[in-house]
Amino acid sequence: MTVNNKDQSPAGNAPKQHLTKDEMREKIKASLAAKEATEFQPSSPKPSSERFSGQNRPASRSPENGSASERTRSDKARQIHDAVSSGYAYDQPRQQRAPQPQQQQRSGGNVATAQRPPRPTPPRHYEPVREESNAGKICIIIGIAVLAVLLLSYIAGLAVYHSKFLPKTYVNGVDIGGMTAEEASDAVLNTAQDMGLTFIPKSGDPITFKGSSFGCTVTLPDNALTEPADESHALWFRKLFSKTEYTVKMQDSYSEDALVSLIAAYDWGNVPPTDAKVVQNEDGSFTIQPEDNGNMVDTQKLSDYTVAQMREGNNTIQMADSDCYKKAAVTAESLEPTLALYNKIGAVEITYDMTDREEIFDPVGTEKLDHATIMDWITTDGDDITVDTDKASAWVQEHIADKYDTLVTGYNFKFKATEDGEITLPIGSDGIYGWKTNVSATVEKLVDYIKAGEAVTIEPVYKVEGFRMNSNAGVTYTGNTYIEVDICHQHLWYYVNGELFLESDVVTGKESDPTRATPPGAYKVWSRESPRKLGTYAVQGYETWVNYWMPVTYTGIGLHDLNRSAYGGDIYINNGSHGCINLPLDVAKKIYDKVTINTPVMIVP
Repeated sequence: MTVNNKDQSPAGNAPKQHLTKDEMREKIKASLAAKEATEFQPSSPKPSSERFSGQNRPASRSPENGSASERTRSDKARQIHDAVSSGYAYDQPRQQRAPQPQQQQRSGGNVATAQRPPRPTPPRHYEPVREESNAGKICIIIGIAVLAVLLLSYIAGLAVYHSKFLPKTYVNGVDIGGMTAEEASDAVLNTAQDMGLTFIPKSGDPITFKGSSFGCTVTLPDNALTEPADESHALWFRKLFSKTEYTVKMQDSYSEDALVSLIAAYDWGNVPPTDAKVVQNEDGSFTIQPEDNGNMVDTQKLSDYTVAQMREGNNTIQMADSDCYKKAAVTAESLEPTLALYNKIGAVEITYDMTDREEIFDPVGTEKLDHATIMDWITTDGDDITVDTDKASAWVQEHIADKYDTLVTGYNFKFKATEDGEITLPIGSDGIYGWKTNVSATVEKLVDYIKAGEAVTIEPVYKVEGFRMNSNAGVTYTGNTYIEVDICHQHLWYYVNGELFLESDVVTGKESDPTRATPPGAYKVWSRESPRKLGTYAVQGYETWVNYWMPVTYTGIGLHDLNRSAYGGDIYINNGSHGCINLPLDVAKKIYDKVTINTPVMIVP
């Protein structure tokens, strides 16, 4: 006998797969659709096994006894019941039923059938599903309504601003939003006409000249409002949250002469600028008195700038941009370096050093320029320190040139000759040895040192230099160094650092011919050449080559070698040179190799 166990799966006792809500809904729909498709087909006769005897059949109305609609409702209910029961297996866990004993027994032709127990009623889940679906529909409806409102608002905005400027659109500070082109032009023009010409000073309130005061009328250039009109109307709503500003240059018709006269006549200010300056305090220190720019205006600059701006269509004039305000020529900031210099001057001492000289011929010493003397020379002119150069020149002349210069006409050297002892040697008409100060150049540098606030020890600037102990040739001397030529004794001595380096007989210029005689005086070696051609036939009437040439004057007299049979004695009286000092070759070479430029050469009578 076959047992009808609907709670078991075909595979045995394993539970059925749980269905989701969506799957459950689909199953219900499928069952209903299948039922509706078959409800008008004739019913199949019941199998004999499903027929019951009158005494054993449960008391229920058979389908044959009811109406067609009742049968349909009954079948639909049963179908839904079956589908829900299987779909909600997870809500109502099935109990595994043991196989039932055979319920039917045949006895005397009667069939006894055991009544099936009623199936449990599954929980109803239809209401929650319908509520969730309704909430979604409500949200969709609300969304559609909002979109409809936005769309209507957008279309309304397009209509409102059609052929008009968008909201928050400004031209020259005038809000033309919602206006037509004609309305916007009138608004901008009226505002410009009312404003006339406005000056913005560097301080204080704006100054306005009415357009009527200088015959001004204003017009807009063609297409002046094209740019704001071209804003995208499709995006008009964006302008509700942002502002756009445009500047349009106006076309002004006015009298420039009237405007210039108006500017010139206006009282812009009456306080002139005052320059900053350095002032000296009672304690001798210095401070800066700041400048004051005042408030006066150069009306010509302002007029020129204003007319140029008006021609460009600008009627708001930033006065500071015109550079019309008069300013102090000297500012406190520019005087900061000068103030520092003034304060440094208090510690300035300038010392002149004249000790790098040959003491046997040249006066040596130092001269100090003190602070009190410097301050007596200084005056202030704005941010400049002015040094009285006349006073400075007088000081340099008195304390340096007059005391230490030796290359001066009529100067006499106190000199101890090797043979004659103490003598006075005039510098001579051709003399070139000595020191000569360049007073003007020295003063110029002195002024620079004062302004620089430097405490320095320096030398004067020289036009001509004598012999330096620290030679320009890089040789340092520690004692008297010079060459002595004695005409009377026809002899030469060369002293180096106070020691005799060499001596030799010589031949000087022809004594019997004054034009060829060697002149006494103070000279120096000012050049060295080897070899050298002396004289020309055209001028001197002779030419001769020498191996070592050391000129001592600027007129052609010098020391050089000359091959003679004898030197010294009385040769020079009748057979002397043309003025030079003739030396034996070996002596000339030694002197040439040892001597440095500016070495004194004292030629004594």
